[in-house]
Amino acid sequence: MKPKLLLLLVVYASLVSCLKGKIETPNTDGSYDPALAVNYTLSQLNAEVPPEAAPFVIDSNWTIAAIVSANDESGNYHHQLVVQDSAAGMTLKLNADNLYNTYPIGRKVYIKLKGLYLSNNQGTPELGGTPAPDRDGILQVSEIPSKSISEHLIAANKNNTLKVVELHMKDVQSARKDLCNRLIRITEAELVNPNYDNTYAETSATTSIQLQDCTGNTISLRTSNYASFQASATPWGKGKIAGIYTLYKGSGQLSIRDTTDLQMGTVRCDGSTQSASKFISIDSIRKFYKGYDTIIGNYTLKGIVTSDALHRNFGSGNIVIQDGNKGITVYFGSSATGLPDLGDSIVLNIAGAILTKYAGALEIKNSKASKCTVWSKGKSPIPITITIAELNANFTNYESVLIKILNAKIAKAGNFSGSNTLSDATGNVILFTNSTATFATDAVPTISKTYQGIATPYNSTYELKIRNPAIDIY
Repeated sequence: MKPKLLLLLVVYASLVSCLKGKIETPNTDGSYDPALAVNYTLSQLNAEVPPEAAPFVIDSNWTIAAIVSANDESGNYHHQLVVQDSAAGMTLKLNADNLYNTYPIGRKVYIKLKGLYLSNNQGTPELGGTPAPDRDGILQVSEIPSKSISEHLIAANKNNTLKVVELHMKDVQSARKDLCNRLIRITEAELVNPNYDNTYAETSATTSIQLQDCTGNTISLRTSNYASFQASATPWGKGKIAGIYTLYKGSGQLSIRDTTDLQMGTVRCDGSTQSASKFISIDSIRKFYKGYDTIIGNYTLKGIVTSDALHRNFGSGNIVIQDGNKGITVYFGSSATGLPDLGDSIVLNIAGAILTKYAGALEIKNSKASKCTVWSKGKSPIPITITIAELNANFTNYESVLIKILNAKIAKAGNFSGSNTLSDATGNVILFTNSTATFATDAVPTISKTYQGIATPYNSTYELKIRNPAIDIY
């Protein structure tokens, strides 16, 4: 063999040997710690947090060691890890999915800070990539690109014990920067009525519900609508709750990792315990109202939906239900979805909802569509036939009830939108149509007809609302 070729082979063999040494991977059983040199702490980093909308790049060769306290396993965090050491915490924004596979809770990580950006997001410190405007136009850090994550985040051993700061609710009534991004446990908490035995979040948006202690101190529990437990029932009782503490516009809030962070018993501050829901009539519920907002106990209503969401004359998030000759409006929220349709016979648990007046009409608000069960379809109560004089004389008795008026007409030509005067031989009443109704621009009939509709007050004005002309005017 030629000497030059032999020399090349020797050099090649040496390079391969060196490369093998450099790329050899550590143990993957979770016990390996690369023991990187640490020269900075999360407390020191938090002391550098800039004012809002002023993120800056870290240009020092700082390395921090921390433990993962929250990840994306339940979906309540997305493209984020929260890490902490013995004295402080930090949120990391990362452009990667299923982070929990590599970074389970309790895993030690080293963070190489040089080249990352530090920001203040409404009071909560965050580490991430190149800043960009958020939806409000405020400059915040972006997610660290997936290809760069391994340059800054080095996984070490698993199953490390997390320090949990135990506090009373009163201890977090003022904004606590020292607790930001840390795992805390509040020792006495219960969900404020009507948030217990409800869902953790709305289906359409991240939701805040209130926790309280027995002396009235409160904190918000923040849950993403993408969390795997979004539709789960919140606990009834009182107990301990753990979660990551963050700040938002000067107020503290808590986010749980999953529902195991709540350890709540059965006895609330007022001594009440959860019991089976009782059926109650709409007539009885209406009698609960004494002129002020009233929290409803553990009751269930049944009735037939008489309003028609399809033709949009009753507002978003509303239904009107009727049981016998009594009716009531139920408001689920303007963004609520999956509401029952006209003619559906429903069972609705209203525990913790509020009985209130809105623009003169009695309604149940803060109920949840998830607590509504449709057990049959295509039903309709028989409209009560009355004169307009009888309606005006006893409007409260007919409020939210499907009624029928014979031989009535609208004297003035025009369209349905807004207020039209409907008359029979005994008197007048306003026929009101929302401008958003599908038939709002249709022409009104000007000859005598039978009118069906739901009696609906608007402050001191008595009104009748039809569902749609095809079924209510003939």
